[in-house]
Amino acid sequence: MQTAVWDTYVKKKNGNVMHFDIIVPDSIKDAQVIYGYGKTYLAKNGETESRLDMEECQFCHLEEPTSEMIEAINTQGYYILEMDEIPAALPHNPLRRDLILYIRAHYKEYRFANFQGKTTEEIQHLLT
Repeated sequence: MQTAVWDTYVKKKNGNVMHFDIIVPDSIKDAQVIYGYGKTYLAKNGETESRLDMEECQFCHLEEPTSEMIEAINTQGYYILEMDEIPAALPHNPLRRDLILYIRAHYKEYRFANFQGKTTEEIQHLLT
């Protein structure tokens, strides 16, 4: 079985951003179904007001699932891979990874941008 990974960034009530992947069988092509899975996950985490559509969630890639993913997909139709909780503000001395996550989380125009080949200075400049 191949699975489709949908990269997701959703702003929480506290201003932080949840970064998680929605993982589904690659046969599921309907984005609204996938958003529904994400909304179910958000509701389980008390984030019922959070918006979830193509600005927050997009197809990323295909991958082979782990046994844990297969079990969840067989049980509920999807698997959620929790990635990061991105703070509402940058840390004092952010690492390159912190900068990229912060920009993706808080600047929708860069949400799914590829930062490979960009220097840290180029990335920092996006914040000005």
